[in-house]
Amino acid sequence: MKDPRKTFYIVDAHAYLFRAYHAMPPLTTKAGEPVGALFGFARMLQSLQNAKNPDFIAVCFDSKEKTFRHEKFEAYKANRPDVDDDLISQLELAVELVKAVGLPTAIAPGYEADDLLATLARKGVKQGLRVLLVTGDKDAYQLVDDDIQVWNEAKQKFFDADAVFEKIYDKPV
Repeated sequence: MKDPRKTFYIVDAHAYLFRAYHAMPPLTTKAGEPVGALFGFARMLQSLQNAKNPDFIAVCFDSKEKTFRHEKFEAYKANRPDVDDDLISQLELAVELVKAVGLPTAIAPGYEADDLLATLARKGVKQGLRVLLVTGDKDAYQLVDDDIQVWNEAKQKFFDADAVFEKIYDKPV
């Protein structure tokens, strides 16, 4: 039976921009500015809207500022490689792109997109919505319950509680 609730898709912009950056060829504007990640990201958003036809959608972004996690743990993300300058320039333009196509954005100083996904997901559930987190980030699995699922666009797969359990423990429920 189809879930009668309205759907609220919440997109982890940085997860998809990062994936698009590494998946797309190095596309540039006439002026030589890199746009491959933006192009891939825009196509993903368009595909999501066309294929899933969400009732509501929001796109979440990491803020540039350090998060509260950096204050609690100085070495937070210290071992991650630096982000390519070509990707950084596209991350900054992505917010403008999302706004230009008329989608709501969520960004808050000192918070990551993951934090905003979780906050919006809980608010959506309180309003009676079926929430779908659009991300390839496995951290989102901790939010999955009867009302919240993860949609992994790359795998074209929904992860409900049973699918998360099977993925983590490598066996069916």
